[in-house]
Amino acid sequence: MSVYLSRMLKTAIRGRVACVLPTGAISPKQQFISIKSVYIPVLNQLSRRFRSSDAIQPTAALENASIPLKKKIVHKKSIAENLSQKEGHFLTLAYATANSYDLKALKEALVEQKLYEPGNLKTVEIGNVVVANAVYNIGSEQREIFFFKEGAVVFWNCSELEASNVLEFVKPYELESYPREVIEKEREIMTYIYQPNSKKCHLQESCFIMVPERDNSLERFAFSHAMAQSARLGAWEARLEWLAAAVRYHTASMEREGAAHVDKKEVVRKLGELFSLRHRLNVESDMLDTPDFYWEEEQLERLYSNTLAYFTIPRRTRVLNERLSHCVELLELLSSWAADRHHIRLEWMIIVLILAEVCFELLHIFERNSFRLDRRRPSPERRPLFSSDLEESIVQEISIIDS
Repeated sequence: MSVYLSRMLKTAIRGRVACVLPTGAISPKQQFISIKSVYIPVLNQLSRRFRSSDAIQPTAALENASIPLKKKIVHKKSIAENLSQKEGHFLTLAYATANSYDLKALKEALVEQKLYEPGNLKTVEIGNVVVANAVYNIGSEQREIFFFKEGAVVFWNCSELEASNVLEFVKPYELESYPREVIEKEREIMTYIYQPNSKKCHLQESCFIMVPERDNSLERFAFSHAMAQSARLGAWEARLEWLAAAVRYHTASMEREGAAHVDKKEVVRKLGELFSLRHRLNVESDMLDTPDFYWEEEQLERLYSNTLAYFTIPRRTRVLNERLSHCVELLELLSSWAADRHHIRLEWMIIVLILAEVCFELLHIFERNSFRLDRRRPSPERRPLFSSDLEESIVQEISIIDS
């Protein structure tokens, strides 16, 4: 850095000297005065720059204290009654009902029902979605349904009653269904309208702007995909809230009693649910990345990204990951607590078994010693025989002496 500054200084001084010094011969005194007049302004300018860069600058917020701070835009769910009352607006509903659908069986069931016929998105074949068009139309606007393999369904120009009937119809083809209250609570509602002067489809507040007298099927797919992602994310957020509520009891017990009465199997089960939810969010879904289909469709990718931003999906995904990490950390703490209690219980069992073995060994030692003592002692039956023989001999000797 010093070398760079010195080079800058030399270049600046040479330029100033070339401009100030005359071409003719001058005396040494005049040359010194000229160089001094060149050096001093340059050094003063550099010192002012360093002092200004090192000094603490006042923040712009203090100078402009009257300017209001910009608030974050938070997505709020719309109400179907308020949106359906707008003239010229058609309703769009998105539900997340399960972890995934069996699209092959669902498509065959739609053909057998004869109320909806499977359709295509222009000439584009997308394997993870089934498009169903109503056979019988009500009014001039066509009714259309998108079934996504990830367990979400989006209705275009369908009433809530029709949507409820379709949700009942699709239940046999669901894998790992969500609770009914979660499905109704986490649904997404939007509207769409045709603008005559619009040249391309776009998002305007809570309304999709469509181009009249043109096939907007791919644009509808992009909007529907983003709405389905938001509904799925809402269902996962509700699931995490339920898991966090189940864990909150143990944290309150730790705070109140200084101990946690937890079962290791229960903790492992909760950890498995959290890891499964994290895997679905970060691996199985496209929440963190744009799907491959949009890479070749720049206009559709823009519509998809703008709709995701409207539903604040990137921020919600980041917050959900942070909450998942916090819950996993807490459950790992409870798991280690339960493992320590189990290890302590095993240690006490081992200690009791060792004590029992020591007691049995002491009992065997006592029995062996008592048996040895019994063998060394004379039997009580032999003692009378010995005494009787002695008496007989003494009596015989006395009788001989008397005789």
